[in-house]
Amino acid sequence: MFVRFKNRNPQGERKMGYYVNPQGESKASFLKREGIPIANSPKITWKSVPKGYLPVALVSNGAFNAAGIAFCESELDAFTRLDDPRPRQIFMVPVKKLVEASNEEFREYAEENGLLD
Repeated sequence: MFVRFKNRNPQGERKMGYYVNPQGESKASFLKREGIPIANSPKITWKSVPKGYLPVALVSNGAFNAAGIAFCESELDAFTRLDDPRPRQIFMVPVKKLVEASNEEFREYAEENGLLD
């Protein structure tokens, strides 16, 4: 069953995604310590995401790495596009650990959508 999560501002516009930004360590070291590395081939599906976890894509953007939280099916699809040539590694990370390494907005999102239950 596909669940639509709340990720809209008061005007109904889609908000920008959520990212991992741990304090005192790199994004890669946080993900290697807290996450489970997952191959992106065959392509990861939303149905394969275990309860209590969310996929995080560590993507190389050349000058910097981004660690985007795939909080819904469309975000997972965007982060795992097979035609995107950027190097990436996908990790399954417990939502509780993501709350610690993200921002207040992601914590509120996780609470509002029952991801911390």
